[in-house]
Amino acid sequence: MKRLLVILIILTLLFSCVPAFAATSYSDLILSVLDSMEQNNRGLSGAPQQTANGAYRAVEMLSIMAHRLDTTGAYSKVIDSSIDTLNANNKGLDGAPQQTANGLYRCVELLAVIALESDTSGKYREFILQVLDDMDSHNRSASSAVHQEVNGAYRMVDILTIIAYEKGVDSSLISTILDSWESGDKSASGAPQQLVNGLYRCIELTYLIGQKSDSLGLWSSYFSSVYDSWIENNKSCKGAPQQAANGMYRIVEMLAGWAQTL
Repeated sequence: MKRLLVILIILTLLFSCVPAFAATSYSDLILSVLDSMEQNNRGLSGAPQQTANGAYRAVEMLSIMAHRLDTTGAYSKVIDSSIDTLNANNKGLDGAPQQTANGLYRCVELLAVIALESDTSGKYREFILQVLDDMDSHNRSASSAVHQEVNGAYRMVDILTIIAYEKGVDSSLISTILDSWESGDKSASGAPQQLVNGLYRCIELTYLIGQKSDSLGLWSSYFSSVYDSWIENNKSCKGAPQQAANGMYRIVEMLAGWAQTL
């Protein structure tokens, strides 16, 4: 996908032009995930596989971020366990929807680690653990992989909301996104549209978190570019599956920018 190649070029130029974020092994890892998303995308046969590709790359990006924040090594086993679970589960999965659900569940786990790492006072600990419990309980009642996808995407919204509050994002902006999430859920005609609703809210929350984390404004243009591409690509999407792929790819790109602010 030409869009992904452009993102890689932009990031490479940013890494080389900004001394504070010059290419390092950490930045190389981030670029490697984006490159994998681009490489894998070329051989995919449709939007569901693209969504799964994006979900798996999001797990990889979040594991890099979680390890970056884990300066004491307290969560290293938990982080590695999420990657191991992703790979182990993948071997027995039957199709892209199950792969996407597997990826989204691991994303929730890793976002929970990031939220816990940032929660130095323990203020949000109970909320974070409750989200993990909710994912588990909703998974038991999910009637299909598509419903599991929705469960994963919605729990991502929950954890990202907590992180947004941790980062000090304007509460009115967070409330606007949560209102859109609620109204979008009510108007969704089924699980595929609910999945899109969740992924799109994740983009909005990650955009706000990334901008807030970027205290020097070095990545402002990058975040805006990804956001604008999401809106523009959505106009040409033919249904929920393509919208989900658009959302998942933009989430990975947003995470790449956020990762560089850590």
